[in-house]
Amino acid sequence: TVSLGAQVVLKDIEFDEEMVYKIVGSTEADVLGNKISNESPVGVALIGSRAGDTIEVETPNGEIVKYEILEIQKSK
Repeated sequence: TVSLGAQVVLKDIEFDEEMVYKIVGSTEADVLGNKISNESPVGVALIGSRAGDTIEVETPNGEIVKYEILEIQKSK
């Protein structure tokens, strides 16, 4: 399951694009460095999810974005 420190490969279902994020604490968050906070909307939706799950995230403007979790790599 996704936990703090994990690296997660996601697929944006609408745009068919893959992205890789590392889940970090809020003080380490760096969007340009692909590090997202566990307290961000995407981070909250990811925590506890498993590879193969589809998550839904509400954006600040109220849209719902769907991501499929393709892979989870635990931090070493």
